[in-house]
Amino acid sequence: MSKLVSKTSPLVIIVSPSDADAKGERADRVLTGISALPSRSQLKIWFSEGLITLDGRPLQPASKVKPGDRIEVLMRPEEVQNLDPIPLDLKILFEDDDLLVLHKPKGLSMHPGAGKEQTTLVHGLLHHSQSLSSRSGDFRPGIVHRLDKDTEGLVVVAKSNEIHDALSEQFSKRLIIRRYWALVYGHSPKQFVVEGNIGRSPVDRKKMAIVKSGGKPARTEVQTLKHFPAGFSWVECQLKTGRTHQIRVHLSSKGFSLLGDPLYLRKGQKALDAHWKSALEELKGQALVAFELGFVHPRTGRSLRFEIPPPSWMLPFIHS
Repeated sequence: MSKLVSKTSPLVIIVSPSDADAKGERADRVLTGISALPSRSQLKIWFSEGLITLDGRPLQPASKVKPGDRIEVLMRPEEVQNLDPIPLDLKILFEDDDLLVLHKPKGLSMHPGAGKEQTTLVHGLLHHSQSLSSRSGDFRPGIVHRLDKDTEGLVVVAKSNEIHDALSEQFSKRLIIRRYWALVYGHSPKQFVVEGNIGRSPVDRKKMAIVKSGGKPARTEVQTLKHFPAGFSWVECQLKTGRTHQIRVHLSSKGFSLLGDPLYLRKGQKALDAHWKSALEELKGQALVAFELGFVHPRTGRSLRFEIPPPSWMLPFIHS
């Protein structure tokens, strides 16, 4: 059995010969046998968020580890345990026995997480539906993909594991249509593409970053819709991959941080003048909207496509 060296975060685990041979063993299989760690579904989420590393580099579930390797697991504080259903005014655009598509508002977290207890989309989903998939773990029923708390827009929710798996396959094969609107500082080029592996920032673990080694491949295609004299632009982003904070990281890396972004605003970024004070206060977080979502219904084979109009907080900017 692999040896647990530390019992506090980050957990340090030394891979033993009984868990891996010279050819190596999958990291997720080794870690699943450690009683101090959570379920395999939770480990999968930690892998995706870059919280499990080897020699400072993020590991993937299928990464090979060998005897003597030192794995570090940056465990989060204990997660919210209260998953009582709570009635929410869900903006549902489509629903059948297999799935639903809804408009998640700004300021609502997708699911419970570390920190103080709060109402999330999952609480509302549990009140709305008696059947939700369990593939994403106990605290994320039905959740196939995620939007940041302060990013609003369209999400699809699975009501069974069969549908969840089929939708996840479409995501992994990059068959899902996902388009976003963003408001960014500066005057961006008419069209451009940003590519670069995204992983946990080696400088600030709260942030993601384009990393030189490790991480996951990411591609964002950007089209500028309009420039504004005040010094910002309205852009449309099409995701070809779906990494954590992808649009925020990619655009900031090119010098076009999102208006209102509390995490990725670049130092020295020119602020808007006092005329925009009230609009920026109304913004409350990054100016990002997942306005279009398209996929093939796993059971019927029907192509589904959904769009929402610009939200109210966006109108003062794009109509200026």
